[in-house]
Formats: sequence, C-alpha cells, structure tokens
Amino acid sequence: MTQPAQEQLYQRNLALIGQLYPHYTAMISSAPEADADFELHALNANTYTCRVKGNLSIRGVDASPDRREWIHGPGDPWKEAEERIKATDWSAQRLFVIVRPGLGYSPFLLYPNLRKGRHAQRMLIVEDRIGLFRISLHLFDWTDVLRSDRTILLLAANPIQAVMLFFATNPSTILVPLTLLNGSEWGEQERRILSTLHHELTGMAKTVHNASQEYIQDLRRHFATVRKDPAHQKRILLIEPEHDYLARPITEAFQAEGCAVETFSGNRRLLRFLHPYLWLVYTREHFPDVLLWMNRNTLSPEGERILKDFPIQKVLWFFDSPKRVETSKEEIEATDRYFSFDPTYLPYLEQLGGKAGIHLSTAAGIHPLSECEPEKIWPKREGAAISFMGALAAQRFQDVRDFWSRRNPNFVQILDGILEEYLADPSVTLEERFEASPAREQLPYRGFVVLYLEEKSTYLTRLRFLKPVKDLGLATYGGNEWGRREWAEDLTPCFTGITPEYREELPRVYFHSIINVNVFHTQCINSANPRVYDVLAAGGFLLSEYRPILEEEFRLNEHLVCFRTPEELREKARYYLEHEEEREAIARAGQRFVLEHATYRQRVQTMLQQTQNG
Repeated sequence: MTQPAQEQLYQRNLALIGQLYPHYTAMISSAPEADADFELHALNANTYTCRVKGNLSIRGVDASPDRREWIHGPGDPWKEAEERIKATDWSAQRLFVIVRPGLGYSPFLLYPNLRKGRHAQRMLIVEDRIGLFRISLHLFDWTDVLRSDRTILLLAANPIQAVMLFFATNPSTILVPLTLLNGSEWGEQERRILSTLHHELTGMAKTVHNASQEYIQDLRRHFATVRKDPAHQKRILLIEPEHDYLARPITEAFQAEGCAVETFSGNRRLLRFLHPYLWLVYTREHFPDVLLWMNRNTLSPEGERILKDFPIQKVLWFFDSPKRVETSKEEIEATDRYFSFDPTYLPYLEQLGGKAGIHLSTAAGIHPLSECEPEKIWPKREGAAISFMGALAAQRFQDVRDFWSRRNPNFVQILDGILEEYLADPSVTLEERFEASPAREQLPYRGFVVLYLEEKSTYLTRLRFLKPVKDLGLATYGGNEWGRREWAEDLTPCFTGITPEYREELPRVYFHSIINVNVFHTQCINSANPRVYDVLAAGGFLLSEYRPILEEEFRLNEHLVCFRTPEELREKARYYLEHEEEREAIARAGQRFVLEHATYRQRVQTMLQQTQNG
C-alpha cells in the first residue's frame, strides 16, 4: 500500500472514530510516532508481522530476545490469531474482551461472527499501546468493525483499570459469559493483565449475579402486589425511542389516558452493546406493565425467557420499514403485540413471526399555535409561498455508498440501475425490481440494501418534484444538505438555513406557509407520514404526493390536496396560490379532522385496547 493510500485509510478510520468516540481523536492524533518503536514486515498486501525494535521495552512490552518480543509473528499472524480463537467457545452468546489487539488480527477474524443474529457475540477491544493502534489504522480498514454496535473500543494507558471501570459502570454486561482473549503474542505483561482481569472480573460477576437474582425476586413481589390492587395505574416504559421528537407526544398521550409513563434512553450504541441483560436494569428500575419499543425490540433471549413469568406486555411499534431496520424472527416472537405505520409490511412481519400485526398510523405530534386553533379567527399567513420541511435525504446514503463502493462497486452499480428503472416507473416497487435482478444473489433485501435504495430514491424523487416549483417561491427547511450545491443542485438558493424545533417552531412554519408540500419517503409505500398530520394539525394547507391510503383516511380536496406528477404539483400549486378562499377552507377542514381523529391520543387508545385484549 502506498503512503498516500495509507494516509487516506488512516483519515477515514480516524473520522469514524471521531464520530463514535470523539474523546479518542486527540489521543490517537497526538500519540508519539510508533515507527521508531515497532518493526513491521509485510508478508503480503494484508499481512504484517510486528515486533518491538531492539531491546526496547515500552509500556510493559517484553523485548527479550526470545519469542516474547514478537507482537505478531514470526509466523502468519492471521493463522496465529485463528488458533487463539479456536481455543475458545465461540458458538454461543459470549462477550469477548480482546486485550491488546495490536494490529487487529483477532478482532477482524471475530467480527463476521458478531454480525449473526440476536444470539451473536460481542467484542470489547482494549488497547493501551496507542501508537501501535495508530499504525493499524494506517494499514487496515477498521470502519466495518468499529461501526458495529456489537463492538466497543477502549483506549487507555491502564487497560485493567479501563476494563474494570467499564463493567462497574455497566454491571449487567458481566452476566454474559466472558472470554478474555489476548490479541497478540504472549509476554509477561500480557499474562499479568489477563490474570488480574480474570481474578477481578470473576469476583465482580458473582456479586452482580447475586444482585440480579434479588432483582428478579423484587419483580415477583411487585407484580404479586399489583394483581391484588384494582386501582393500580398502568405503567408504560418507552425504551430507547428511535424517533426522539415523537417520544414527548406519545408520552403525553399515554398520560392523558391515565397511564404513568417513563422513558429509558441513553447512548443508543452502548445500549445495544449492553443488550443481553439490559432488561434487568429497566424492569427493576421502573416495574413496567408495558414495554414499548419503536422499530426494534431489544429484549434479549434471556430477558424474553425470564419475563414470560411476569404480566408485562411487550409491544413494538414500527415507524420505519422492518426490512430496513432488519427485524428478526426472534424479535417478533419476543413481542406480544406489534403495530406497523404502513399496512404493506404486515404480511412480511406475519410471515416472519407467525402472529398477526396491526396497522397503526403515525399521527399529529404538534399542537396549533394558540392564535391558530380551530374556532379562532386566524392571522394572515406571512411565510413562504411554498414550503418543504424535511430531509433532502442526500446525506443519509453517502457513507453507505462509499463503504460498499470500495468493497463491491459492481453491486452498487446494479443497485443504481434498479433506482433508474424505479424512478422511471414507480408502479413496480424497489423490492420487486431487486428480487428480479442479479443483486439478490449477493445480498437479501434487508438492511444496507433497503437503506441505500430507499434513501437515494427519496432524494432523487424530492429533487424531481421540488425543482418545478422553485420559481413559485419555494423555501426549504431542514438540514444543511439543502445548502450544498453538489446535492441540492439548483434548489440551493431556496434553503432558509433553518431547522425548526419540532414542538414550538414547526407549527409556526406550517401555519404561515401559504402551501406546504409533502413528498413521501420511499418507505411510505401506502401510509401517511408525520408531516401529513402535523401540517394539518397546525392549520396549514397541505399539497401532498398521492398514496391510496390518503383516500381511505381523508377526503381529498376537502382536507388536503394530492398530486401524482411534478407537472400536477406545479399546476395545483399555482392554482391554490391564486385561490385563497378555497385554500383556507381546506386548511380549516383538515385541521378539524386531524385534531379530532388523528392525534397520538387516538393512536394510544387503539394500542391500549389491543394490549388489554392481549
């Protein structure tokens, strides 16, 4: 690998670390140059032996002249790492603590297994030789491993202290069977580190295990008491809400129905890593009657097994495509009731988990401004002639595209061909086109594939619809991607530079815009999105891309107006800009309908009824 290529790889690795672990960026960048301390020899393009130079001993690295001076080598480091891994039990759920991975051979070999299912392993990577880790960032692409929420990286001068602090802070993690694995050749320092960790972690594991048994007894006592209390207030625990802006209106809706509601959240990446016994934390702290997840049921198999003994309803509400979030069979099986924002996905979910799901749309999460409530005389609208509020969606697929373009450019080319065909004729879905293409032989229609196709098609569709109305006074609100010409193209001048706050500022934007345009995300195959309900709740006039379900829930041209093509959008935008009285009547009727029939309180009432019946 050439020096420029190594530097480019290093910067890409460092950029990702900066996103995931910002406190490590300066540590790595300021680490002393390690070339003077370590001697590398390339066996081939992706294999390097590594040893400490001369008789140097740094940070406890044993530099004696025998085999212990080697970090990787003198044989093939990949084979040596494979032998170490084979000596462990890696067939069951397990947490690997990889101490001193060096250039990273052990993590790279373990990673593919970490990606498989809810029973998969997790990996805690611990390194104190920061300069050596920096060399590895120049030689290997770490992005796949580090991006995974099954991996946590710990960089610290004292590896023992760092590991013990991690488990002390996250004690439920230690309930998973642990394997301590040396990531490089054995030296006296490595033996001491692993021996000390084994002793300390064994003692901590016993303490935490005893505490977990006490927690379970507390749950038994609590629910035994609840069963005898007819006045018990139902407790809802909203876990790790993926759409943070919706957590508050959903919480308020449950509270309006007489429920006590709490939210369990935190660093989402860390929460997923802690997944196996995290249920102990949130059930013991909150004693919920209903566990409610958005998109992902993060209950582990251990939690599912033990919580079966308790009257806790496990509820999952999909706000995004289950194929995109890679819903598993185990997740559906571990759920008592699940709901989907779009009925199109229900047959897939029912086939996946063997139980029927329920269509439950999103809803209005905002309230109108006080002066814009239904029965009041509304103020004059003072905003843009035409507004679009939302993501351009260009930024969402760039990293994924770059990642896969480096690994399989032909596959990305096939996906782009599918997109071209879909945009020319959306009557055949992306999934149908994918299943009829050579791409299906390489990957299933899940995860990355869905994300890339849906985000890029959404981006191109929004450009296609909005460009024809830019000269009519279009204003765009949202992220800075709207201001980048390489993405927004000639819509760049339309960007306001404003991302309105959801509850307080967005109602003002929606009301004061003369016309609000809605262009759906591609995952909304036959569903309304939150924008539909929020615009109408605010008293805004909505001109929306058509979906059949809109005709089922609303009266078109009375509550809102739809378009199917860019030409129709332009034609109707010009018409309603000139017909204020007709436009205002539609806005008022739409607001009344949504506030009476499509708020989160109505959705929560449906959910509570269904869970009660369950």
